[in-house]
Amino acid sequence: MELQKNNKMLAAMVLFDAELREEVIMLMNLAEIKNYTQFVGLHGSAEYGKKEGSVAWPGTNEILFILISEIQFNQFKNQIVKYKQERQPAPGIFLFCWPLADMV
Repeated sequence: MELQKNNKMLAAMVLFDAELREEVIMLMNLAEIKNYTQFVGLHGSAEYGKKEGSVAWPGTNEILFILISEIQFNQFKNQIVKYKQERQPAPGIFLFCWPLADMV
């Protein structure tokens, strides 16, 4: 992927409950995002509790790392916001973004 001067590229990370994998992939498809790197079986702790993949702390998290255009990011962000607003309690999906200055 080559950085284009007229189309700002971003590094995005989606952190989500592992059981939401299919929904997150669907949201990516709606934003026309096809390329990603997936990290599975992640453990962690937050205000909602722990996820350690054990009987005491069931569940795990996943991360999708994505290099996308600013336009795709905004489309994806809008899909996630809409998805979370339509469900109560809001599902555990979090989107982070950093500017991508260079890539080799």
